[in-house]
Amino acid sequence: MVFLVSLLVIRLWYLQILKGSHFRNLSENNRIRSVYIQAPRGLIFDRKGELWASNRPAFNVELIKEDCPDEKKVLAKIEEIVELPAGSLSLNSPLSRRRRPFEPRVIMKDVSREVVAKIEARKAELPGVVIEATPTRDYLQGELGAHVTGYIREITKDQLADSKYAGYQQGELVGQFGLESHLEEMIHGVRGLKRIEVNAMGMRIGEFSSESERMGNDIHLTINSEMQRAAVEGLAGKKGAVVALDVNTGEILTMVSMPAYDPNIFTGEVKPDVWNDLINGRPSKLNNRVLQAAYPPGSVFKVITGLAGLSEKVVTPRDKVYCPGYYHFAGRNYRCHKKSGHGYVDFESALIQSCDVYYYSLATKLGIDVINSYATRLGLGAPSGLGLAHESRGLMPSTEWKRLYFKKPEDKVWYPGETLSVVIGQGATTTTPIQIAKMIAAIANGGKLLRPQLVREIRGGDNNLLQGFTPEVLSQIDFDPNVLKLVRKALVGVVNDPRGTGGRSKLKKFPDRIVAGKTGTSQVVALEARLKHEDFEDHAWFAAYAPEEAPEVAVAVLVENGGHGGTAAAPVAGMVLEKYFESRSR
Repeated sequence: MVFLVSLLVIRLWYLQILKGSHFRNLSENNRIRSVYIQAPRGLIFDRKGELWASNRPAFNVELIKEDCPDEKKVLAKIEEIVELPAGSLSLNSPLSRRRRPFEPRVIMKDVSREVVAKIEARKAELPGVVIEATPTRDYLQGELGAHVTGYIREITKDQLADSKYAGYQQGELVGQFGLESHLEEMIHGVRGLKRIEVNAMGMRIGEFSSESERMGNDIHLTINSEMQRAAVEGLAGKKGAVVALDVNTGEILTMVSMPAYDPNIFTGEVKPDVWNDLINGRPSKLNNRVLQAAYPPGSVFKVITGLAGLSEKVVTPRDKVYCPGYYHFAGRNYRCHKKSGHGYVDFESALIQSCDVYYYSLATKLGIDVINSYATRLGLGAPSGLGLAHESRGLMPSTEWKRLYFKKPEDKVWYPGETLSVVIGQGATTTTPIQIAKMIAAIANGGKLLRPQLVREIRGGDNNLLQGFTPEVLSQIDFDPNVLKLVRKALVGVVNDPRGTGGRSKLKKFPDRIVAGKTGTSQVVALEARLKHEDFEDHAWFAAYAPEEAPEVAVAVLVENGGHGGTAAAPVAGMVLEKYFESRSR
């Protein structure tokens, strides 16, 4: 008897002393529980106040493990009620993750009101199951703004371990791409807390106190939605990118990458076939081609080569070069895009007609390092300064780059023939569309290399201005004004001269607004291989600004595998520029 009483005393001591706080906590949580309230994210507007991203209620079906005696049976019952295939709801995820006592786990995300009604009607058969309404994103523009706003998803394990996300909890929705990620701290908001009373079945019967959630700050973009729609229309059915900048402020008026995706798909459960299409489909939809894809710039690069030649005085505007359709150098012929040749051309006519031979000749006088110097000063080969993640640097080759990049001694040597490829935007040279837009904007505004900006201002509660953004000059390039005048005159000729290659960018609705620009056609593979697959077709480029006499807006267009810049890219630029002047006149 003494032995049995001793065992009873020891057991009571274990339950009341050693484990007392644990069981007191379970008992209290069986009656009163703390529930976190997710805060609505800040709204996103375009430059004219058109709403791009708002919040809507999402209904989640959740399970509290402590209130559920048989999880598998309950999940099977839910599948039966909402007519899902057996085994659709798994215990492996998210129920297997580490969790606090009585913390609910989402088993069905963003369900319809019909599903909510069915589950609520049979709640007595589903112990531990609750329906929670939480705010989630509603991207009102769909694909139009996908690569600008980005999207939100549940916070990842790596993010939870990152100090940037200190205070976040498992299950919270955070920005994973685009501005949603870049401005997460400003746009997220502060979650609330409420204490609720539940009965033995875990059903809510009352509420004691609460701390209100605080909505995130609103973001006002620099984007012009009308221009954005024009760019999407121009690239319909194509792969490519369009970016337009205010040449005097660096504000991004248009940023379109096609094909795109609907960011609303990430607010619910993403089906495996949809996710596989997003990440593995051809062409890629998640990739932002404006920032993350680098291409040979083709003949658009001749603007830089010509600017360097005039500035270094290795050529004068009156010097002429004869183009028979090829340039003979180091024992081989480098062809011009016009097989019959252009005859005698000077600086202006060479740029207007995009004569390769003229620039081959210029390459031998300049050298790769001088060309590299002018290109890097104009922003090529470096991130744009926008600050969004995963931006490509592109590549502007030089003798130093080749010496450091290659391992074999024979590969470290820069050969003069390689310079001939670079001056026409081929070879190792690659750029992003936003770099080309920055470059042509600097030509238009007299040499100011501006930091691109996507956000005009951030406003908090009661519409209070928290942060405004002013133009930022990254560098001032002191070009000879006479040289810039010659280059700009030739760019006007590219679009407006009968011999020019960019005539399809003219503004029919605004004939008095003169467009200046440069076409580009960059070769993807050798000519003999190009016919084997459409992915081997040339990339089409066009970079322009308008109006010529007092530039306001610059635009860069890339059409992947589009063929010639003058036929594929220039018309898209014309559509975007026309929409700019239409919206400005209202």
